[in-house]
Amino acid sequence: MIAVVTGGAGFLGRRVVRYLASEGASVRVIVRATSNVNDLEAFLGEALRRRVDVVHGDLSDAVSYRAALEGVDVVYHLAAGMAGGAAALFLNTVVPTRVLVNACADAKVPRFILVSSLGVYGAGHLGRWSTLDETCPVDAQPHLRDPYSFSKIVQEQVCREISQKTGLPLVVVRPGVVFGPGRGAMSTRLGLTFAGWTCRIGSTRLLPYTYVDNCAAAICRAGTTADVEGETFNVLDDDLPSVSGVLAAYRRHGRRRRAIWLPQSAIGPLSSLYEWYHRYSEGQLPDVISRYRTETFWKPLRFSNGKAKSRLAWRPHVPMAEALEKAIRSPMAEQQ
Repeated sequence: MIAVVTGGAGFLGRRVVRYLASEGASVRVIVRATSNVNDLEAFLGEALRRRVDVVHGDLSDAVSYRAALEGVDVVYHLAAGMAGGAAALFLNTVVPTRVLVNACADAKVPRFILVSSLGVYGAGHLGRWSTLDETCPVDAQPHLRDPYSFSKIVQEQVCREISQKTGLPLVVVRPGVVFGPGRGAMSTRLGLTFAGWTCRIGSTRLLPYTYVDNCAAAICRAGTTADVEGETFNVLDDDLPSVSGVLAAYRRHGRRRRAIWLPQSAIGPLSSLYEWYHRYSEGQLPDVISRYRTETFWKPLRFSNGKAKSRLAWRPHVPMAEALEKAIRSPMAEQQ
């Protein structure tokens, strides 16, 4: 099998590259001309490096990587903007995706895997402790969300529109919060972080986490499993941790985090107050918190990975307790 991977030098992408190469695939990794691939090569090791070719190209310029799509069996698209305002994220996520998907359609690629995000769902209509799965709709008001979620929602729309128009076989994978060594296990899903403190929202609320190696395996399975074209898969681990559970794991492994507690019932009214003052002060406070965003992001929910497990024959092989320990004990975990 010949696989193309974009974003293959990143935290999740290099695990996808390693998994594919270890399974015997020939992998072409498309990176920018300025990208440093030394870390990727060191991560793969000498034996697997022989199965990986690095292709320098610009995802916004199909000519630069057209040859890399020749004879390919599957394309895994992980490259995306991760920070910045809406304009920057659209420029680094949506625009290159449109060019890439059209190029793959022209090359008649047999399967295109878009790695999206669990954050695209519109969870505001769900009741507390409802189950979020693939039957839940994508947020119909993405402009009310944070710029990253907005860009990922539009990225999916672009892929689906081109797939329907051209017949390009599309599979969408929506990982939860990807964590692991070098990134730690803290995330904005726990709450707000400021001045080295975490304002944790609630205690028992479950966190939609997936360990990076488990997630990479699921993504790869989406490219090799038969008869899943047109499907969408949420990728989450078993035994999801709670807010208090993650902080307890940090204490247990000697990495205590400074945190204060905000009751779950308080986040809605406080968000409304913040939103009102943002309007009243004509932007004196930045437009980062709103009632709509908190309802979609910090509402207590359950999460299902049943479809990925049944259709992709995938299981998270690293248990959550072990995954948390690996992430927390890693050298960079304290910086997260």
